Amino acid sequence: MKRLQGIALGFLLAVASAAAPAATTAAAHVSGSAGRPAIWRAYDMDVDLQNLPRTYTCDQLWYVFHGILLRLGVPIASLNVLPYRCSTSPTGDLRSPHVQVSFRMPAVVTGAAVKWSQLSAVRRLVLIRAGEPKKLEAGDCRLLRQIRETLLASLPVQVVHSSLHCGTAAPFSVTVRTWVAAAG
Repeated sequence: MKRLQGIALGFLLAVASAAAPAATTAAAHVSGSAGRPAIWRAYDMDVDLQNLPRTYTCDQLWYVFHGILLRLGVPIASLNVLPYRCSTSPTGDLRSPHVQVSFRMPAVVTGAAVKWSQLSAVRRLVLIRAGEPKKLEAGDCRLLRQIRETLLASLPVQVVHSSLHCGTAAPFSVTVRTWVAAAG
């Protein structure tokens, strides 16, 4: 019986994953509305960063990824960040590190899958820029650009604004709309 429940839950997760972008689009214009039924969807991915303009230590990458995912509403208890192929010091010459991340995010469910909902989710706009999260610095534009093209592109978030004109004096930022667990 437990095996059958696990298979059914796996099917519902697949259905919810496929339905999440459609639900995201439909709710994109709703602001301050009541929470929607959702389930926790697990993510496990390897972010391959290439030819960064400077060397990042593993600690620096950990803090940046950890901070961005927390801003996206990822529960800290589900968050695991493991940078590798990175430098032990800022003066190293490794500029193509990898960061493995695993975490959970809400996925809105509809129809018959609602009976399996585990939480209520609401939409939130999230701004990512130098200082937000704290360890993202003014010189990290190209790092954020690659995070947008890899990590954020793989998640059910909608980029609503992006200003990543790296190499100019203009400040950089990315604003995304995402589902987060409703407080309560």
